[in-house]
Amino acid sequence: MKYLIIVSMLLLPASGLASTTLDGWLDMQTGGDSLAISPGRMDIGGMLGGDGWTLLLRERFSRRDSTGITPRVLGTHSITDVDFIIAAGPVTINPEVSWVVDLGDKPEIVLPLAAGEAYRQGYIRPGLSLSGDLNENIHLFASGLYWNRDLKQEDDYDLDWAESRISGGAAWDTPWGPTIAVSGVSHRTESDFIDYEASWSRIDFTAAAGRNDMPLGLQAQAEVTYSLYGGNDFLDREIADRFTARIRLARMVIPNFSVNTIFESVFDFDDGTVRTACNSGEARIMYRFLQSRDVPSQITLSGQLAVSSIRTSKLQLSSRVNLYRGLSLLLGAMLRETPTDVQKAGPDRQRLVFGPGLEYQLGTNARIWGMIEQERTNLEEVEVWWRLRAGLELYPGTLTF
Repeated sequence: MKYLIIVSMLLLPASGLASTTLDGWLDMQTGGDSLAISPGRMDIGGMLGGDGWTLLLRERFSRRDSTGITPRVLGTHSITDVDFIIAAGPVTINPEVSWVVDLGDKPEIVLPLAAGEAYRQGYIRPGLSLSGDLNENIHLFASGLYWNRDLKQEDDYDLDWAESRISGGAAWDTPWGPTIAVSGVSHRTESDFIDYEASWSRIDFTAAAGRNDMPLGLQAQAEVTYSLYGGNDFLDREIADRFTARIRLARMVIPNFSVNTIFESVFDFDDGTVRTACNSGEARIMYRFLQSRDVPSQITLSGQLAVSSIRTSKLQLSSRVNLYRGLSLLLGAMLRETPTDVQKAGPDRQRLVFGPGLEYQLGTNARIWGMIEQERTNLEEVEVWWRLRAGLELYPGTLTF
């Protein structure tokens, strides 16, 4: 039934219009390893557009499994998104709806107020966003979201769990270059079944600036935000105010060689105490070559490090080397360290994934690829297994009628 409703929504705006464009895409991934076979995910969508309006439909299906050796978060679900964007002069109106259905084994969640556990079934989330320009320098925006979550206890009782969020703000592009923004958000959660009600609010003060004309071809973007919070967290403690600073530096060293870095620091202000919430950094180096061929070749090396109450790090290498026409050789490697709760595995888990693959691109309309990878990780002992991943991407192009 939901697909009939969505198709009807797609066809209604097109009736009576002289010129309408239709775009569509398909992205499928599948694979498995020596532990379990997983169908992977599918992303299919379409976009219908006319003069001053766009209707976007997107369907995503994802499946993740769990095994005795590598416990994984169960994530088999379907997500349907419908977005309708209407532009009327300086004002943009965007009604939307998202429908999520949990499939297979239902994920368990712990309820507040010591109310036990419940099983997540999915949710429906309608929303409405508005934005407009007072002039070329002042922009206004507002949105409202509502979640009707489907949570059931073991006795199959519906918890009647609902959440709502209202947000809005304004941004000013100053004559001196920086952009200054003030915004606010209010979130409310309630469940009559367990007599639970909670809310929190936040006011953000943001300043952002960027320069693309710096010496040596350096591009810089910086942003700072101070957030004033109201309300309590899930431990019933007052939420601390937060200061976030982020800077991005990018430079094209030579025409085919670029460097991109991002640094972020977050500090909490709690009753006169200042503490570091998180420090993170990311660097990416990209080298492009064989640019005159049908498919350009490139090598990308990136690294990430984040330190908060936990520490995570990742180093990744990916490359595509064109062999002939649309055929290319792929090579990837990833080294990652994260905390783990697997018994007898120690506080941290290191993972190394590497392997080769092949890819074939048919212009900009289709791409098919496959990779064979080996993963090594330290759990109770060092475990080693092989994995196969493959994907198909289709983009037929734009149809005008």
